[in-house]
Amino acid sequence: MAGESRLSRRAAGAVGWSIVRFGGDQVFAFVIFAALAHRLDPATFGVFIVGLAVAEVGKIIAQGGLVSSLYRAPEITARLADTVFWGNLGMALLVAITCVVLRHPLAEAMGSPSAAPVVAALGCVVPVSAAGASHMSRTLRAFGHRALAIRSLGAGVIGGTLALLAAHAGWGVWALVAQRFASETIGTLVAWHAFRWKPGLQFSWTTLRAQWRLGAGVAGSQLLLVALNRTQDMILGHSIGPAAVGVYRTAWKSIEVVAQGVISPFASVAVPTLAKLQHDLPVFRRGYVRMVSATATIAFPAIAGIGVLADALIPLLFGPQWVQSVPVARVLCLLAPPFALNFFADPALTVLGKAGVMARLAGIQLVLTVLFCLAAAPYGLVWFAAAYVLRAYVTLALQLGLLQRATGVRAIEVLAGIAPPLGAAVVMAIVVWGTGDTMPVDGGPRSLPALARMVFLVTQGVLVYVGVLLALMGRSRRMELATFLRGLRPARRTS
Repeated sequence: MAGESRLSRRAAGAVGWSIVRFGGDQVFAFVIFAALAHRLDPATFGVFIVGLAVAEVGKIIAQGGLVSSLYRAPEITARLADTVFWGNLGMALLVAITCVVLRHPLAEAMGSPSAAPVVAALGCVVPVSAAGASHMSRTLRAFGHRALAIRSLGAGVIGGTLALLAAHAGWGVWALVAQRFASETIGTLVAWHAFRWKPGLQFSWTTLRAQWRLGAGVAGSQLLLVALNRTQDMILGHSIGPAAVGVYRTAWKSIEVVAQGVISPFASVAVPTLAKLQHDLPVFRRGYVRMVSATATIAFPAIAGIGVLADALIPLLFGPQWVQSVPVARVLCLLAPPFALNFFADPALTVLGKAGVMARLAGIQLVLTVLFCLAAAPYGLVWFAAAYVLRAYVTLALQLGLLQRATGVRAIEVLAGIAPPLGAAVVMAIVVWGTGDTMPVDGGPRSLPALARMVFLVTQGVLVYVGVLLALMGRSRRMELATFLRGLRPARRTS
């Protein structure tokens, strides 16, 4: 119990620094996104979105796959570290070459042939990310989130500033390319500085084959999840046009920025924390449910708030040309429970070596996404978004069943852990929505009355959510949550 308590404190402190790191990254990324959205029309922005798909694949290669071995291994030998580093870098170079050579077919497959140069350029960023992936994972394994948080903020400032200057100069979509190169280069340098290690030449094909089964399963399931998202873009691009892709992804970004900024810090700590608990399954299960519950407590009201205030937030942040994204964002905010639970299922299955379960689930999600979205596309963007939300809940039920079978984490315990914040978020959304309808304002989204209305509704929502949440939670749960949230204060020491 003492060991579990110490690990809980270290995990909570790591989450605190992860919130700083992910929050800073998301703030700068969102500022860039919003700045470009004000300068691009929906059709041009669709091309921008297609280029991002390559960067997502690069992130998976740089942070997943083989490097997951570095979390699970009881001891990291020189041979394992060198094999993972060079194997990961080799795959990244292969991806870069593929993107350059096949840039035109890839862009055409996404329904945006004009995105070919962007696909090639962002493909060349992949090896830059991969060069720091091993260093990053070994730093996180030791809960070294403080050093990465401080330096990551610096990378965000530099990369974000370059992108804003490029956007102001009229670079358009190439502002993102400049930002991606700068941020990933600085991120790799940060990882090298945080973990002082130079790869050697003890690469081993035997070790690579031994780690490949789990690594390929992890990377494959993550790639399937990217394909799941980008399949939506392909269907929209071919059935409605690039402008629809831009409108849909702008609505998605409104929800995603909250999910990434709030949920990802907890998820980043999940792998090293659960890895240390993998040999004590009862403690493992308790730790998993606590993480999911704590994440839902923060994520649910944030995502619900974005949905309720979308009519004011989207024109304010992106410009009046994006009002079509408002109803889509309101539908997508219903994804809050699947978002929160999906972020933790993969880490739990990864540390227990259940890569096959992950790949199977991702494959089912991809097939159902294609079927649901193809059926809904003729009816417009709102029904398209609704079809994706319905698919998410169908596969969430399947995910909970597979997770229970593979890890012993009972679905009923997970649902009980998220029930109080979910109920409080629903009540908050109803109250804020009803109040907002009685407060019409004259003027644009940046007028003083509009901003005052938003401040009032946000304040009201926070008070309602906290009050209902405390009423729904039992005394023991309130004490447990308070202890965990106090631990989120970034600690001065990580060891």
